[in-house]
Amino acid sequence: MSRMTGTGWRARADEELLVGMPGRGRIGWEIALLLLVVFGENLAVVSEAAAFVAVAVALVMAFALVRPWSRVHGGVLARAGAILLVLVAVVLPAAVAREPSGFTRRLGIGIATGAPAPGDPPVAGGIVDVEEVSAGTPADGVLHAGDRIVGLGGAPLDAKDPTTDLTRRTRGDDLPEDTTVTVIRDGAAVSLPVHVPKVRAWRRTLGRRFTAFREVVEAHVVVASAVRGALLIALLLLLVRADGQPLSALGIARRGALSELLASSWMTLGTFGVQIAVAIPVGIIGVLTGVIDREASQRSQTLGMIADQGSVAEFVLGVIVAAAFEEVAFRGFFTPRLRALVGSWPWAVAIVSVLFGLGHTYEGALAVVQTAFLGAYFSACLLVRRRLLGPWIAHAAFNTGMFLVIRFLARPEVLEKLRSMAPH
Repeated sequence: MSRMTGTGWRARADEELLVGMPGRGRIGWEIALLLLVVFGENLAVVSEAAAFVAVAVALVMAFALVRPWSRVHGGVLARAGAILLVLVAVVLPAAVAREPSGFTRRLGIGIATGAPAPGDPPVAGGIVDVEEVSAGTPADGVLHAGDRIVGLGGAPLDAKDPTTDLTRRTRGDDLPEDTTVTVIRDGAAVSLPVHVPKVRAWRRTLGRRFTAFREVVEAHVVVASAVRGALLIALLLLLVRADGQPLSALGIARRGALSELLASSWMTLGTFGVQIAVAIPVGIIGVLTGVIDREASQRSQTLGMIADQGSVAEFVLGVIVAAAFEEVAFRGFFTPRLRALVGSWPWAVAIVSVLFGLGHTYEGALAVVQTAFLGAYFSACLLVRRRLLGPWIAHAAFNTGMFLVIRFLARPEVLEKLRSMAPH
């Protein structure tokens, strides 16, 4: 694409961010690959087959577009490293998104800790609520959503932590393949026969290693997200190199770094301003529609769980890397390519911002709207400055500040203090 000259922000953005832009067909495939590696793992909730197909397609697309064996990526060792990087960047994040059922024994149910209800028969241990039953699993046709499990194999569940006890005993080798699950159904305790197949030795060993790895990931989810973000940034950089584009086309450049560092201060203030300005109408809509309480609870629980992961140092490091990935992927890479397709910066910013917001559906619908506006703001900063450093710092500072506040408010002594201050 030829370079353009001019003095307006559109012309300057075209001149610097569209340098070396590939053809429209290749752009379409690159955007499809980005969306697939970012959102494809969500297909795991549909089925393992769908998730497998998504990963396989993404891997084929990544190799075809990046061509890591090409000399454009450097010498023999560099090309070998690029091949390995493409493989790991696509496969590893998807591998830990959902535990394959074939590696461990399981009933195939979604569970939550339950509590006694009026009219229940006496229970010796704890209670686990069945929230969902997966098709094709041992529980399918035996248990139903709404059942309340109180025993396994004739023995009650642990009263202090019944969900962990149920999971451990279900997956353990000591449980016979043909056993019973005791549930409270229609106010009565019923023992239901269930067949839970054992896992072959080689699968059991591999499954234990995989489960141990997943446990580490779940205990350090922020760091794991940062590693995923770093891998995907590297994948996008390889893609840009294959296109023959300079890093400046992503907004990454040494020139003007000090100026961008200083500008990041007002960008950060602007981020908080946008969040507050959007929160007011969003809050009003939430009140009028009656979803504000549910959305607020969902978002605070989700963010609180994330903020409570690991030490403050690893948390801040994880947030910084995660913000870098989102800025490189959505602002530096996605937005200019979409501009080349649709021919308009405003339309490109609007579409990318909506997709950016949809990537935060785990926080609730209202949060999606707020995040989309924040994405539009970061895009505006990029287009005005043609650099990613400022939006990245503002993004990371905003996320760090918000999560640290949530982390502080979630401390037991702070919660107790707030409760004591509440009116009675």
